Amino acid sequence: MFGLYPAGPDWVQHFNATCAARDIQQLLVKYAGFTAGLFHQPYGPSRGAVIAIRHGFVVMVHEDAAAELELVVAPDVEMTNLLWSHSNGYASQWSPRELKALTACDSWDQLLKLAGTRFRAACTALERAIDGTIVPAPEPADPVIAASFPDDDDVPWLPSDYLDDSPVGEGMPCDR
Repeated sequence: MFGLYPAGPDWVQHFNATCAARDIQQLLVKYAGFTAGLFHQPYGPSRGAVIAIRHGFVVMVHEDAAAELELVVAPDVEMTNLLWSHSNGYASQWSPRELKALTACDSWDQLLKLAGTRFRAACTALERAIDGTIVPAPEPADPVIAASFPDDDDVPWLPSDYLDDSPVGEGMPCDR
């Protein structure tokens, strides 16, 4: 079927489905916040074609025209490289600055916790798309409307001394 992925067997979850791959893709995109995949094969031929992507994890189908689909959730190539580095003792090759730039995580522990949470969420979303129980994700709050200034009564865009009288030297001629 799919074979092994460099991140290891802990980061792969297999599923079977009887509905079409494009139907599952549409459900994941519409209700679970995934981005539609282009059915490309990031790990090579016969290792899965990507139907959906979210937060460093991909949903792949083995053969999209099959009567019973074989699907898998696995890390994308970038996340795979990071997870492989960590599990094989090469975590030190990534500086904290690189780790922060690539993942927005400050440490490997934080990255592993975040990756685990996102992996489980992707698996749950796929499982619900397959069995038809997927529901729309809640609308995120608009950050502009939801966030207010710390002190709305003040005029935040004026400097604090704006309304103070400025000292004007007396006797300065204005008609020169």
